[in-house]
Amino acid sequence: MKVTIRRARPADVDEICELVRRATRGRLVPSRDEVFDRMAERGMLLAFSPARQLVGLISWRVENLVARILDFLVHPLDLRPTVGRQLVEAVEEEARRLECEACVLYVSPEMSSEALAFYIGLGYTRWPEESLSEPWREAAHEFDAFGRVALIKQIRAERVTRPI
Repeated sequence: MKVTIRRARPADVDEICELVRRATRGRLVPSRDEVFDRMAERGMLLAFSPARQLVGLISWRVENLVARILDFLVHPLDLRPTVGRQLVEAVEEEARRLECEACVLYVSPEMSSEALAFYIGLGYTRWPEESLSEPWREAAHEFDAFGRVALIKQIRAERVTRPI
């Protein structure tokens, strides 16, 4: 399915709340203020079906030339291979524009084999600790306390060794 991807706007808050509620079967019901605060502190892209229904979202922030994918949600789940791919690729494109070296996403170690295959298919993998530069290492460990695992994709062939 080809979707329309665009930046989230304050007018989208109610629709985002509803997507999260539907996708989590009511386990998460964010308030309007929570969603608005998330939008203010990070970049957020939304995916809309041809019928203009919100079917996915992804958020990220950039620090030290590393883009961190923080929220990723596609509903219904069977759209992940198409809509999910388009959302992740859109963030990677934004990260390239910002001259990032890598994108990092944080996943649960108990994720499904289908989810892991999806991320690997997009080029994300665990990197040996000793091969990570300091900014990459910091990003990889950012969510350790929450039991998350970092999957990394290098998006810039040459690493930056001095400030740009």
